[in-house]
Amino acid sequence: MKRVLLAAAAAIFLSPQMAAADLQRDVLSIGFTKEKGLVAAAYRGGQVVVWDFESGHVKKVYNASAAKNTLNLPLVHFSAGGRRIAFTQEGDAGLVSYDSDSGASTVLVPHRLLVKGITAFNWSQQVDSMLVAIGRDIFLIDAHGHTQWQHRLETRAIITDVVWHPTEKYYTVATDNGEVSTWEATSGRVVSSSKLDIGAHAAAVKVGWTSEDSLVASVRGVNLSALDPETLKPKKTTACNCLDFAWSPGGKELFAWAPPSIAIFSEAGQRTRDIRTPFDGEGPIVWAGEGHLLTAFSDAAVVLRDARSGKIIRTFAP
Repeated sequence: MKRVLLAAAAAIFLSPQMAAADLQRDVLSIGFTKEKGLVAAAYRGGQVVVWDFESGHVKKVYNASAAKNTLNLPLVHFSAGGRRIAFTQEGDAGLVSYDSDSGASTVLVPHRLLVKGITAFNWSQQVDSMLVAIGRDIFLIDAHGHTQWQHRLETRAIITDVVWHPTEKYYTVATDNGEVSTWEATSGRVVSSSKLDIGAHAAAVKVGWTSEDSLVASVRGVNLSALDPETLKPKKTTACNCLDFAWSPGGKELFAWAPPSIAIFSEAGQRTRDIRTPFDGEGPIVWAGEGHLLTAFSDAAVVLRDARSGKIIRTFAP
């Protein structure tokens, strides 16, 4: 009960509608659940807005009076089936989740664990638990906020991404010095590791599996690489000002936000075409059903696009 009350107090909830001027304008993370018909966005200032997918109307606003400077990277993700929405925030709780039906809230990461800020979290698609990256540590936390295990990397680098392997017997970690490694979830044993070329300075690295045979890593603003799934060594690297990417459901194409364009890559990592847009700002990108993408847009909005033409189909305004 204490965890639920803490979360409710920490995440200030307001109902629609919120002026774009009240937001720290950059959209840093987008979540989508087809099952619940909801779209969510986390803004640079820590605010989280949730819309109805069909109507585009704002349903909820969390952290409306969030601090302008955040320790945690603003992130929002839905669990499998949209059963829960989780997002980072400031205050007594660093990461909270809400049940999509009952609205009950749970503290997943209390502030006492935040030696460093949360840089990534990834829901399991099999059970209600998630991997959470904090500094050099990976935590497995269940939906009740109980830590199942903690693993610290032997590095001075900071973790920038953590994702489940498709089997969820393993997970893959990326750090800001270009190291990518895959670990056995139960034993904590490292299975493979490699180091990417990130240039002279630390950079955020994002990783993503689409199948057991296909893994991609993106060095923010530098390049995108198709990796060997066993050795994690790059098979093909392409220069790309990529800020985020999303796989198509079949895993045959990858869509990357490379402002002001959406760059499309083949499964092998070959850049096949670009869709130019009038927006050149921060840009998370998420697949939203067959043939559709969700991307950030001007005036703190999120838009639904046709994945082939880039045409805007619907706008989600805060």
